[in-house]
Amino acid sequence: MKKIGLLLVLLVSLVSCSNDDSDNKKQPVVTNYYGIWIQYTEPRFANDPSSNQFSYIFKKDNTFSKTRLYENINTTLTGTFEIIKKDNVTQFILTYKEYNPLISNCSSGLIESFTLESGHLVDDARACDRSYVFKKIY
Repeated sequence: MKKIGLLLVLLVSLVSCSNDDSDNKKQPVVTNYYGIWIQYTEPRFANDPSSNQFSYIFKKDNTFSKTRLYENINTTLTGTFEIIKKDNVTQFILTYKEYNPLISNCSSGLIESFTLESGHLVDDARACDRSYVFKKIY
C-alpha cells in the first residue's frame, strides 16, 4: 500500500512539473511603439479588400497619421497620441484634429483608443462591433 501511495505521489509530481506550453506560447513583445502599424488580417479574410485598408504611423514627437486606402481612394487623418501604461496594460490614446467618420470609437468623438495585446494593437471600439487589430511592420 505504501508503494502505491509513493508511486501516486511521484506520478502527481511528474505531471505537475510537466512542460506544457500550449497556453504559454511566446508572443512577440513590442517595446518600440513608434513606426508603421498595419491592419492585421486573419488568413481566411486575406482576399477581402476591406480587411486590410487601414494603417497608422506613430512618430516619436507623439503625432500620428491614420491612412485608409480603399477602392483607390487614399484618406489620411492626423493627430496626437499618448501611451498610457497601468497595471500591466498598455493603451494608446489618439486625439484627432477634427471629426471624421473613419475615427473608430463608440461615441462619434475625436478620441480613438487601442490596447496592446500579444504584440498587436486591438481597437477598444470592439465593444461596439468594431474589431480592428494592427501589427507593427516597421
